Amino acid sequence: MTIFGDISLDGSRRTVTVEREYATTTADLWSALTEPERLGRWLGHYSADGDDGGYRLQMGGGFPVVTGRVLSCEPEKRIVVLWMFTGEAEAQLEADLVAHGDDHVVLTLTHRRAQAVNAAVWGAVWEDVFTHLDRELRGEEEPGDLGDRGYAGEAADPAAFDSALEEYRRREAGLTPARMVRADGRSGVHLERLLDAPIDQVWDALSRPDRIGRWLWPVVEWPDDPARERSLELGDTFLLGDSNVPEGTHTMEVLALEPGRLLSFTWGPARSAVTFRLAEQDGGTLLVLDQDAIPDVFGAGRLRSAPDFAAGWHSLVDGLTLLLEGLDAPRREGLWDAAYEVYSAQDAAD
Repeated sequence: MTIFGDISLDGSRRTVTVEREYATTTADLWSALTEPERLGRWLGHYSADGDDGGYRLQMGGGFPVVTGRVLSCEPEKRIVVLWMFTGEAEAQLEADLVAHGDDHVVLTLTHRRAQAVNAAVWGAVWEDVFTHLDRELRGEEEPGDLGDRGYAGEAADPAAFDSALEEYRRREAGLTPARMVRADGRSGVHLERLLDAPIDQVWDALSRPDRIGRWLWPVVEWPDDPARERSLELGDTFLLGDSNVPEGTHTMEVLALEPGRLLSFTWGPARSAVTFRLAEQDGGTLLVLDQDAIPDVFGAGRLRSAPDFAAGWHSLVDGLTLLLEGLDAPRREGLWDAAYEVYSAQDAAD
């Protein structure tokens, strides 16, 4: 699919940029972007909130309320706002209008500080929002209750939304690729990811049963702890469930542990080591993952090799990222699919 935008790294977060040309004037497009009555037909119900440029925006369809503040406004040229969707960290939106002749305008939306993994969702959302905006500019959107029939209630083009989401996920996966390590017919993985969370929170997600089971695999057995309350310790053996392997579980033995810094345990039929290292970086936590090289393994009905291993750890760290951000993502199985396409292409090119 051809999309109108792109996605790039912004430290531990992402920047999503979407651009589209409309057959209208800058005055008409500016009106659609800023007048509450028109906003209510294609984006959401807008209301001022306070005297300092604050606002509330209800996008409908059961979506939480967006809150923020207008930071900069140049009529018919540019507007910048703080944007905080309930449950997400504060981001920033910038809309720029550039006239092309007398009757065409290019609108560029830059969504800065979008949270990782869900940034791809925002790419697909803005693509779809721009289609609703096009309908408004053409006079095709009708007045009514946005919560019943507007943007968030139903995508303008559900198939296009799904295709855009897949493409943005592939592009985001390609921003933070793992390295497939090959030696003597065996394959390993080296992955580095900057996480938008302090080390203590990341460590808890690696070592506590109530956290590890929410991003890695479900906890089946936890050492010396029927209540599953204590953190991992050196020498512990624990079981995590994985329906993709013949046995249905992984038996993990803790090989090395330095609280807040390092955790290494065995993994898979070959009992190879997977090691997580943590370090503070740029206000977040740098996670470095190394899976020792192993032979191809049978799983989920077929022989799995280097791209599978890389995509597996990549999408699991995506799950860790979402957990740390307190978010979920639609069609989470698509995270593995997107990563696998990246690594399959890389594998074919090598």
